[in-house]
Amino acid sequence: MLTRRATLALAPALPLATLAAPALAQGAWPARPPSIIVPFAAGGGVDVATRTIAEAAGTPLGRRPVIENRGGGSTIPATQAVVRAAPDGYTLLAVPTTTVINPAFRTDLPYDWRRELTPVALLAKLPFVVVTRAASPVKTMPELAEFVRKSGEPLTFGSGGSGTVAHLAGEFFGLRAQVPTQHVPYRGEAPALTDTLAGTLEVMFCTLASAAGQIQSGALRALAVTVAQRVPSLPEVPTVAEQGLAGYDVSAWVGLAGPKDLPAEPVAKLDSAFAAALQEGAVKERLGLLGAVPAAMGPAEFGAFMEAEAKLWAQVITDAKVRID
Repeated sequence: MLTRRATLALAPALPLATLAAPALAQGAWPARPPSIIVPFAAGGGVDVATRTIAEAAGTPLGRRPVIENRGGGSTIPATQAVVRAAPDGYTLLAVPTTTVINPAFRTDLPYDWRRELTPVALLAKLPFVVVTRAASPVKTMPELAEFVRKSGEPLTFGSGGSGTVAHLAGEFFGLRAQVPTQHVPYRGEAPALTDTLAGTLEVMFCTLASAAGQIQSGALRALAVTVAQRVPSLPEVPTVAEQGLAGYDVSAWVGLAGPKDLPAEPVAKLDSAFAAALQEGAVKERLGLLGAVPAAMGPAEFGAFMEAEAKLWAQVITDAKVRID
């Protein structure tokens, strides 16, 4: 996947790729700033995390990447734009978890990410925190599961939308804890948090940044974070795995990918530059404010990670019988 395709110049069916090979041969890559397409609107967690890391990566890369937002369509239009781009390293995708989840919900995708994207690097994870109202008798995840069993009713939990990673994280908990669940989707996290504070929802799986203020004020109780290790912004909050569900390690995430057959030179330089950016204290601090944590992985490891995530969420969607409109 990462080798050069010298024969592209001989393939008339691929005119864009034909132009890419001479461009790389003319001098060291990059000759101009690469463009990173973010498949969400500006201002969200994936967007800000990508911008933060890309800005810092500009120094070791020698060119600061340009961020282009193409939101909507469940990330499909943005992904398709990268899939169709010339494999020269100048058009990249801020690839989110949604990319590997989409095939489990849709059989008509206009691309196959496994064959048509080149993994470059994992950049950051955006963990979720499980919160309940301060007056709730539930203080731990085992207590939550026991509360549901005794109540005889499904666990009502909310998230910022149907089919989101937070939604699936809740379904995964129900499967692992062997308790029934009832997901309540909202248009964004704010209204779901309001209903959690009011007690309409028993718990909510939400981003750290959205719930931080209410946790700090004591209005919400944080039961757990969903990743394998505790997060710096909530060091006193244990993980789900610590509380008896070994192997429970889920989050939204963002990485970097390019079109298939991306040559080795841009892959290596991008991987190195973004890995260096993730070591900077200012980047770590900014990500922490977003509720994100650095998660550097190189091309091979990131590719394996994407495959593992795809299998996990496909299984959760099947076992929990998740449907989206």
